[in-house]
Amino acid sequence: MPITLRQLCATEQFGLRVLAGHDQLDRTLTWAHVSELPDPTPFLDGGELLLITGVSLPTTAAETTRFVRTLVAAGIAGIGFGTGLGYEQAPQTLVDAATRFSVPLLDVPLRTPFIALTKAVSKAQSDDDMKALRSNYQSLRRLLQAAVTVNGTRAVVRRVAELIGGWAALLDSAGHTVEISHTAAAAGIERTAPERDARPMEVSFLTSENEDVISHPLMTSRGKLMGYLVAGCPGAVGSLNQGIVIAAASLLTLMTARTRDAQLTMNHLRTVAMHQLFEGQNALARNISGELWGGFPVEPFQVFHVAGPSGLLESVSVSLLDGLSRDLAFGITDGALIAVVSATDSGRILARVNEIDVTVGVSDMLWWDDLSRARRQAAQAAAEAGARNLPSMRFAELSESGLSAFLDQDRSTAFAAAHLRPLLEAKGGSDLYRTLAMWLAHNGVGDAAATALNIHRHTLRSRLARIESLLQLDLGSPTERAELWLEYRLLGDAPTI
Repeated sequence: MPITLRQLCATEQFGLRVLAGHDQLDRTLTWAHVSELPDPTPFLDGGELLLITGVSLPTTAAETTRFVRTLVAAGIAGIGFGTGLGYEQAPQTLVDAATRFSVPLLDVPLRTPFIALTKAVSKAQSDDDMKALRSNYQSLRRLLQAAVTVNGTRAVVRRVAELIGGWAALLDSAGHTVEISHTAAAAGIERTAPERDARPMEVSFLTSENEDVISHPLMTSRGKLMGYLVAGCPGAVGSLNQGIVIAAASLLTLMTARTRDAQLTMNHLRTVAMHQLFEGQNALARNISGELWGGFPVEPFQVFHVAGPSGLLESVSVSLLDGLSRDLAFGITDGALIAVVSATDSGRILARVNEIDVTVGVSDMLWWDDLSRARRQAAQAAAEAGARNLPSMRFAELSESGLSAFLDQDRSTAFAAAHLRPLLEAKGGSDLYRTLAMWLAHNGVGDAAATALNIHRHTLRSRLARIESLLQLDLGSPTERAELWLEYRLLGDAPTI
């Protein structure tokens, strides 16, 4: 749980003293915010401990009361008043106003810097988030273990009920019960039936009779409805762990679909794991790597960026799983297959992938700390291979020639990210970025770029006009186009902003 005011006050090193609101100290804190503004509420989100030294504190009792009332309306959890600077002790008008509105008021001695309180709140939140993350991954692992038992479907349904502390049931596409964890689930299934009948393809939520119920459709990648996973959890509203149900629904989809659809679902799970890997959670991805890839890459490794039609990317997936290696991890994301391959196996795997009509970019040999850089290198190499109509290219070949070899990679990449930020943060920014890259790769030839993007040329023109507006530039300028192409070469297909 996030830290409470009571826990903060119990930390002896802070030396906090409660001046008001003694009966409200069990409030949890979302943050500790320092502000000396006369009205800090525009910068508050609710649940904060507001830290002040009284620089802008009103001087009259009426104004102080109005000040505290405004903070209460904003949902603050408490006020920390720093003494020893402008005030030797908190003004009585502030103590009276805090008492009136039952707002905890803490005396913060001069020896306790505000930043120490902010760090304490931040660390408590970070620890809580990490605990939840570990719990979710442990739950996912237990679901995977249940899925590979003799009667995997029944085991997964019962494991869902166990993990959420309630019940679960698997229904077919007509709403008939296939598997059920508890007989008590029948009432919840019946209550959610009208919602399923009205919107059969949508996830539905229901809270009634002190119970949260979720009905999650099992859909193939082609939009075929195969059934529903329905689960309920009694207790406080919002207590049902929806993440477990969603993960279980993906597993059940995998287990009940046809072979092709099952493989597509597994690819989705691999993609989720790859996202976690590139976000620095390689230990967590490693925990489920056996189920997803049969193994895990070791350092040093290389990253492959494989570009091509979705059908060919699926063929690459099958090839990578066909006993070629167990020292790899891969997933299809943002229209490309990204693979992390142990350097000792990379040559053999590249030769196999090159047998399929795709374009491959290969990074340098790097370590986990450089995983994001490796991904960027692979994307840049793939883009250049595509522009030169080559089946594959290594980043080392790319960096040995051309202007980019003389640039400071980190500074140049930071500049490119800042320049393209308005585009990437706009609605539909990823589509606009891909459109710009493809148009530049085809030397500004609209028809060729539109064909490659599988869009109408009028759609292409509309997107290019929006790009010009967002970036405040003229795509008709050779200088602008050259700079944009260099920025794309630096950022690759999946820029991090």
